[in-house]
Amino acid sequence: MRVHWVSLALGLCLLMGALAFHAYATGRVGQGARPAAPAEAVAPGVTALVFHGGPHPRYTPRLLDELARHGLRATFFLVGAHVNEHPELARRIVREGHEVGVSSFREGGRDGLGTAFARTALAAATGVGGAPAEPEPDTPDLHRYDADHVVADVLAGPRGVVRLHVSSVTPAVVDGLVAALAGHRFTTLAGATGRPPAATDAGLAERVTGHALSWAQHHGDVLAAVLGAVAAAVAALAALRTALQLGLAHTSRRLRRELPVRPHAPPVSVVVPAYNEVANIAGAVRSIAASDHPAEVEVVVVDDGSTDGTADAVRALGLPNVRVVGQPNRGKFAALNAGIALARHDALVLVDGDTVFEPGTVSAVVRPLGEPGVGAVSGNVKVANRGGLLGAWQHLEYTAGSNLDRQVLNALECIPTIPGAIGAFRREALEEVGGISPDTLAEDTDATMAITRAGWRVVYEPAARAWTEVPTGVGGLYKQRYRWSYGTFQSMWKHRPALREPNRMGRFGLLYLLLYHVLLPASAPALDLYVLYGAFVADAPWALVVWAAFLVVQTAGAGYALRLDGESLRVLWLFPLQQFAYRQLTYVVVIKSLFTALHGVPLPWLTARRSGLARVVGG
Repeated sequence: MRVHWVSLALGLCLLMGALAFHAYATGRVGQGARPAAPAEAVAPGVTALVFHGGPHPRYTPRLLDELARHGLRATFFLVGAHVNEHPELARRIVREGHEVGVSSFREGGRDGLGTAFARTALAAATGVGGAPAEPEPDTPDLHRYDADHVVADVLAGPRGVVRLHVSSVTPAVVDGLVAALAGHRFTTLAGATGRPPAATDAGLAERVTGHALSWAQHHGDVLAAVLGAVAAAVAALAALRTALQLGLAHTSRRLRRELPVRPHAPPVSVVVPAYNEVANIAGAVRSIAASDHPAEVEVVVVDDGSTDGTADAVRALGLPNVRVVGQPNRGKFAALNAGIALARHDALVLVDGDTVFEPGTVSAVVRPLGEPGVGAVSGNVKVANRGGLLGAWQHLEYTAGSNLDRQVLNALECIPTIPGAIGAFRREALEEVGGISPDTLAEDTDATMAITRAGWRVVYEPAARAWTEVPTGVGGLYKQRYRWSYGTFQSMWKHRPALREPNRMGRFGLLYLLLYHVLLPASAPALDLYVLYGAFVADAPWALVVWAAFLVVQTAGAGYALRLDGESLRVLWLFPLQQFAYRQLTYVVVIKSLFTALHGVPLPWLTARRSGLARVVGG
């Protein structure tokens, strides 16, 4: 694994570990039952004073002062969480010569993990560790604060080992015991029983672990609060996006129905850049050539150094108005510019080599170019190979994500991306921005932003449907989305001056991309992490209920998007499963793209393996 992935995974594990430990330390998760205190054999006339609990800021200093006044040494079995809270008292206990050990990590119980945590806490505070765990005493003194009663309770039991809870011991208790056991030699538990000392020198690993856990205990509330705030922000952004998508998409469709349609059917040049597209290129070119557009439609296929016979497959069709030109492999931007230069007409349609048109697609996509000020038109990209699980998920993503986003951005007049699968351009608009630029991997996004900044309108035409083949494997999908995401970041950075310009791309388009294509997917794992923390660590099952309610709202929104785009709702049952599995891939892609962009690593023109499944599918 690459270093940044290892770092990310380690960071997430440390964050979840810190939160889990904080929940354990603050009593938000359960613990085991408390065992009974063992009986020790002590020689006659010897008494071991053993104090459980603490260190407590009120009781422990008072007890230490009284022991010092009598010149006594005792054994303290401390609680790990309290050691982290008051390490200076633990150090004083050791410094004054008392024996120290641990009883548990939290007050009132003991378990194996808690004992280990308590030992590391002691090691971090005092430099001693390896203390054998001892249970707290289950004796009446835990709830007595009258000195005479506490002393009476002690004298009623075995006098060899006197076990008391630190909160029950007052100076009067110590005085009473010393007076009642006059002639006894008071010592530590090890001194009275001959057992090894409870504490030994702590190793470096124990001390480092103890400091880390102490930090988690003290700052876990802050981490949980920050995580909760991020999760709340993610939920708010997602809810706002859903509201924008549904509200503005509906408004955009309603206005489109109400506004008069002006006929515009100019002659069209369709430019198809192709690199190793032999699987789909013949079907793509045939579908374009079969368009029912009333004016001339010429097709210019630019073979960008393919090695699989792409150009030969097109020539073998023998179709009129179809030209094939070849060039050495120089990238998609160069193939597009070459085709645009060769095209005879001013209405240009740029289309990928794995995309199939419907008969009316060309007419639909160029018609808005007749409107004043419209420089480019985005078509409606549909998934052709939607039969498998991965294809169905991508179909949902295109319909309920990308296309719905275009509806929103169309209403705001700031569409940032005309997809490479289908887009129409005025030649004048492309020439004004210098053609297709090689500056980014997302040449379509780069060109669209440039055209908008130049003052042209970019619109969305849902009736211009183009059917494209999507990757059929996770590896191909990952590479494709990685290139898209990285290219989008490059384009956003390149066009950041738009933020200071009086245009809608700066006011709305870049902000929308920043919020919903960068910040939301990059921070969305916090919401999942918070739900996992609340449901399985912090005993807050309501987190799952909230997440489920949110999922229901998103599913309803996806259903509305399918209906709005004329699609069947039969695939909707896959949407919740998509949120569990497929969505994680988008997180990874965005996060890796951010790392790559920050490091300035260049990427080549990545292509997915094609299977020839691009075709028109019935809704």
